[in-house]
Amino acid sequence: METGATIEGLRPYLIHDERYIVVYFTKHDDPETIHQAQLSADALPDGIRVGDEVIVTWVLNIVAGIRRAAPAD
Repeated sequence: METGATIEGLRPYLIHDERYIVVYFTKHDDPETIHQAQLSADALPDGIRVGDEVIVTWVLNIVAGIRRAAPAD
């Protein structure tokens, strides 16, 4: 399943010299609830920032990936 979302916060951290990021986001259909996902830094688009519009991919109710949303025309 894929849902549109907005990045609300990013918190990087290291585990054994590997960079991970806790991503806080709100889904477009539920903007009052902040969700979080922990992903490796290389699983996120380069230069992602708070306020960016993204597509979140869910598998079995777990975030499997985040990618940039296509720009609106």
